[in-house]
Amino acid sequence: MTQGLLRSLSFQLNWGRQRAVEMSRGMLLGSIFAVGIFAGGMTVQGTDVRAEEASDASEAEDVVVATVNGSEIRFSDVLLAEEEMGQALAQLPEQARFQYMLSMLIDRQILADAALKDGLADDPGVLQRQAYFDKKALRDVYWTKRLLAEVTEEKAKEYYQETIAAAEPEEEIHGRHLLVPSEEAARAAMAEIAGGKTFAEVAAAVSVGPSKSEGGDLGYFVRGDMVPAFSEVAFALKDGEVSEPVKTKFGWHVITVEDRRMRETPSYEAVRSQLMSEMVQVKSQELMDSLREGAKIDLSGSEEGGSSRPVIAPE
Repeated sequence: MTQGLLRSLSFQLNWGRQRAVEMSRGMLLGSIFAVGIFAGGMTVQGTDVRAEEASDASEAEDVVVATVNGSEIRFSDVLLAEEEMGQALAQLPEQARFQYMLSMLIDRQILADAALKDGLADDPGVLQRQAYFDKKALRDVYWTKRLLAEVTEEKAKEYYQETIAAAEPEEEIHGRHLLVPSEEAARAAMAEIAGGKTFAEVAAAVSVGPSKSEGGDLGYFVRGDMVPAFSEVAFALKDGEVSEPVKTKFGWHVITVEDRRMRETPSYEAVRSQLMSEMVQVKSQELMDSLREGAKIDLSGSEEGGSSRPVIAPE
């Protein structure tokens, strides 16, 4: 009993270490997976494209973690189970996740053995599912290889230099606002400020916006962060000046500006994940579009046929 427990803990520790190695090796893959690839109407969740990385990461220590009726369950199988079940088990501690996935793989092997014993190897339902998952496996590995070739660290740094580092510095302001339902309420708030109360005090008392608890503090923002009507007025104010009521789709605003400065260019490390996500989105769409262009697609019931996409829902 003690030996079995120690062996189980050893496997769990190995899994945790191997996952750390996988994360270290696969920071780029992490960016790809986090996006959830949308390509031409096909959504591939992050865990769907990790098969190759799981396989590569486990080659060095692909130990046997259990044997069921003579069939081995290996460490790489646990990684693939994590790929399949990761989202559902994300809130569990690592040890509990490992135990759950290993138990699932053991039960799966037992049921597979029972199915073979009952002569289901050539059952139409089995063959249909095997063909389906064969295509999925090919798709997952192919997709991962293509994206890894397109979205590299070097290309991400080039993209950073072209789009962010080379961009002109942009002015940003530190502003406050209060949001009320009517122009009358806005002017009443302005009167209180003119009477000696601070903008933050009045905003905390009367604003219905989410920044109410912070006295209307919006922090620093650039023009594009706000709706045009709001930005136009805010960026025209002098420091300390209080605006006239401004109407937007959210209601009536009164705005003040406390400071202004030129926004610093973020470092590559600070925006790396966002850049990777953007590149994955772009390259995914380009890849799927190019592959569809070269494919002959005939839709059943379509008069024109061709490679048009199927209608997902009636217009």
